[in-house]
Amino acid sequence: MKWVLRLWMVTLAIVLLWIYFLFISPKIFNNTILTIPDVVNLKEEEAIEELKQKKVKYQITYIESDKEVALKTIPYAGTSIKADYIVSLYIGKIMPMAYQSYLGRIYEDVAGEIELMCNNYGLHLKIEYEENNTVVKGMIIKESLVDGSALNQGDELCLTIAVNHLSFFMPDFIGMSIEGALALIEEYHLKVNLTYIPTPIDEDIIIFQSTPPNTLIHKDNPYTLDLYVSKGVKTTTVVDVDFFVETILNLGYTLEINYIDSNHFSNKLVAFEVQKLYDYNIVKYILWITK
Repeated sequence: MKWVLRLWMVTLAIVLLWIYFLFISPKIFNNTILTIPDVVNLKEEEAIEELKQKKVKYQITYIESDKEVALKTIPYAGTSIKADYIVSLYIGKIMPMAYQSYLGRIYEDVAGEIELMCNNYGLHLKIEYEENNTVVKGMIIKESLVDGSALNQGDELCLTIAVNHLSFFMPDFIGMSIEGALALIEEYHLKVNLTYIPTPIDEDIIIFQSTPPNTLIHKDNPYTLDLYVSKGVKTTTVVDVDFFVETILNLGYTLEINYIDSNHFSNKLVAFEVQKLYDYNIVKYILWITK
């Protein structure tokens, strides 16, 4: 019986020693104090190496950022901690951007936006052209990336742009000289009617067009474009006020008339002012007329 009792005493002593060295001794003798190093703006590998050198335990959390570096530690750098404390290390990760389709867009209108995207995400841009007379010239009709797909550095973005010799968007002729407009009219094979009217605008400047800008037009169609062209007003010219007012209203422009007293002539244009001349259909005429 004595040997059994001794066996139980030895076993109990072993268990007590195991508990002591595993749980009690570290709390009594291992009170090492560490200082958290500053790892902000270091790359992930560098930040981890720095923490290891300082014998600081850590756990990593990745968060979205525009830089792939260490963003912060919790607790912050310089904080004193016990050796068994686990520090939270936050690492920034650039999340992939989703591609947004450019199908149906005019390449010239979005070229700057596409170039910026390619530069920011390391994409290789490739442009191809394809004859297509069912859409307007310059329209993006194919793209190699799928709408909503992630952009990864090194990806190739291939855009196919339509070449169309049969249609075009109607230019904005308002404010152009008739000489410059006629060159485009000839290029697009447009039929045109020119109407010259006296206005207080510079001579040979187009002030109205019958077809709005950006209307899709097919070349060689039978449609005729009406252009109203200013023939100016000479200082010695007597303006037919009623005709002038009627013309302004017919063109859809805003008109403001101020009447002034006169002992000599009635219904005579004395002065005028034009505001926002070159905004399409947003033109205001201010007239001063004798009464």
